[in-house]
Amino acid sequence: MFIDVSLPPAFEKNGDETGEATNAAQERVGLYPVAAIEERRIVAMIDSACLLFAYGGFLTLFGSLGGQFTFSKMSAAVYCIAFAIVYLQYFTLFTVFGGTTPGMMLRGIQVVDFSGEAPSPRRLLLRAAGYMLSAGTFFLGFLWAMWDEDELTWHDRISHTYLSSAEKLGDSELAGAIHRHP
Repeated sequence: MFIDVSLPPAFEKNGDETGEATNAAQERVGLYPVAAIEERRIVAMIDSACLLFAYGGFLTLFGSLGGQFTFSKMSAAVYCIAFAIVYLQYFTLFTVFGGTTPGMMLRGIQVVDFSGEAPSPRRLLLRAAGYMLSAGTFFLGFLWAMWDEDELTWHDRISHTYLSSAEKLGDSELAGAIHRHP
């Protein structure tokens, strides 16, 4: 699935005709492919491993400071709340301040908004909040990509951003398969 982020024909004709503005507009024109679900699953596994490592570190610190691990309803609630806090911090800090998570960095995936530009801090904050909604519903927001016609998740829709491969479609081998409007 591809999202067309090219400039509308009226804007291209009526836009600034200076060389720099035209070159900059042509640089942004193109299709940005939505990252494949398989790629996003690999990113999710890498991020899950990082998240579980961080949570394991938290539990180790808890145990070394005298905390006791028991199996009761109250303990289970505390463990779940602690995991939710670590999850919240992981995705919020990496998304808002870095614009990407470690899994995305390792796989060459980037977050872009629907116009193909780098998302604003506000959109990244909305994306981080969307992660909480997607995960807080027993991960239904993530699974939604399997039914969505554009393969987007709830947090993609909320923040008007999506995951894309690092290159534009125009730079890839699929460029010849797409025809442009005159």
